[in-house]
Amino acid sequence: MDKIKEFLEDVRKEMKKVSWPDQDELVDYTIVVVIFTILLAAFIFAVDQVYSTILETIYQ
Repeated sequence: MDKIKEFLEDVRKEMKKVSWPDQDELVDYTIVVVIFTILLAAFIFAVDQVYSTILETIYQ
C-alpha cells in the first residue's frame, strides 16, 4: 500500500511540472487537428476511389 501512495504522490508532483496550454492555444491546436484529420480522410478517400476505378477497369 505504501508503494501505491508513493506512486500517486510522485504522479501529483510530476503533474504540477506540466506546462498546460491556455484556452487560446487549446482551441488553435484543436482546429489544426480537426483540419488535418479531414484532409487525411479526404486523401485516403481519393486514393481508394482511384484504386477502385483501376481495379474495376482491370477486372471487367
